[in-house]
Amino acid sequence: MKTKRGFRRLGVIFIMVVMAIVSACSGGGGTSGTSAPAAGNQKQADSKGPVTVTVWMGSWWADYTTKIVDAYKKDHPNVTLKIELLPINGYLDKAISSALGGNAPDVLDLDGLMIPAMAGKDLLEPWDDYIKELDRKDFQDAPWDASTINGKLYGLPNRGESVVFFYNKTMFDEAGVPYPKDSWTYADMLEAAKKITVPGQKYGVGIAATNSDPANVMTSFAPVLWANGGDFLNKGNTEATINKPEGVKAIQFWTELYTKHKVVPEGSINFALTKDVQPMFLNNQVAMMPGSSAMVFLMEKNPQVKWGMVYAPDKFGRSGAWSFTVPKSAKNKEAAREFVLWYMKPENMGAFNSVFPSRKSATTVAPWNSKEMQYLLSAAPYQKGVPAIPAWTEMQVAIVNELQKVLSGAKTPQQGADDMAKQMNALLKK
Repeated sequence: MKTKRGFRRLGVIFIMVVMAIVSACSGGGGTSGTSAPAAGNQKQADSKGPVTVTVWMGSWWADYTTKIVDAYKKDHPNVTLKIELLPINGYLDKAISSALGGNAPDVLDLDGLMIPAMAGKDLLEPWDDYIKELDRKDFQDAPWDASTINGKLYGLPNRGESVVFFYNKTMFDEAGVPYPKDSWTYADMLEAAKKITVPGQKYGVGIAATNSDPANVMTSFAPVLWANGGDFLNKGNTEATINKPEGVKAIQFWTELYTKHKVVPEGSINFALTKDVQPMFLNNQVAMMPGSSAMVFLMEKNPQVKWGMVYAPDKFGRSGAWSFTVPKSAKNKEAAREFVLWYMKPENMGAFNSVFPSRKSATTVAPWNSKEMQYLLSAAPYQKGVPAIPAWTEMQVAIVNELQKVLSGAKTPQQGADDMAKQMNALLKK
């Protein structure tokens, strides 16, 4: 009996020792031993086991996706990034249908123009509770504002484009016209365009008016509206103001570049900046056009073109903004946020961005630290965004359709503006 009791006593002691060791290693129980990793700590994340984070991005990220995947794997060995690239055509429709269908990616890169549409349908998670360590002042204002809907932040901006004007020095030289300066106005632009234009051969300026890419048209038209003191909606975004005198004046100026002065190419009513105007700029057929960092890269690939940059007339430009969002139906939200916050670090954004970074501190490395790119950064304070409201996607379609009717002569600027306002107000009431 004593022998059995001895074995039992040894067994109890052995179990107690094992439990003490397990408790110490896990950080639970007593005050001694190692504490558990804090929330968000990499060891804690890795202990959860392998996870795949699906990311949807635009096709323009193609040259950088492998680098992003490899770099993230080094820092997060148990996480596999699956980056899928989508064309811009149909991008928003696919994003919305995937989110509604419950098969959304974990991270969705969205244009600032798209965020209101998805946030308005309650399809995105807000970021406000996860960004305490981010320096808001380091981000450009326009991209951040474009991601903020009704006081909540639904996207973390990775792209912050400034739109300036590019001018063809060869065409200016041939016409004997001085190069534009940062203090120029739209009246100055029109005068230069008149002197440069030779109908059927070359044109002073390029505009976009195609209804196949309304956002592209906003880059061309919105700055003219703002420069004339007009806007799309009132400050509370409760009523259309585009049919006010300032708005009508802007529509008249912009459309008369085509209808009256004929300083823009024939067929501009169906033109996009990238697809149609850029090739004409490269071929010395269009002397001026709005553009951003992508235009700088294009010029570097075409050294035969002599070109310069200048702030847009009256300095206004439409900011280009893309942000990383997390859909509500995402399957790996915690891992998705961890990836986005990793990417938001200046050293990562500067190294892997295919377009101009939204953080100023991310522009200290090549190619963003070049003279041309820093000039774009200097234009950031003059950039504005279109209204960040759910109805905007439909509104801009209505605006472009009416602009085309004015361009074709079917309506006067006032009639077009009134019909824009009518449709915009109806959308606001939905």
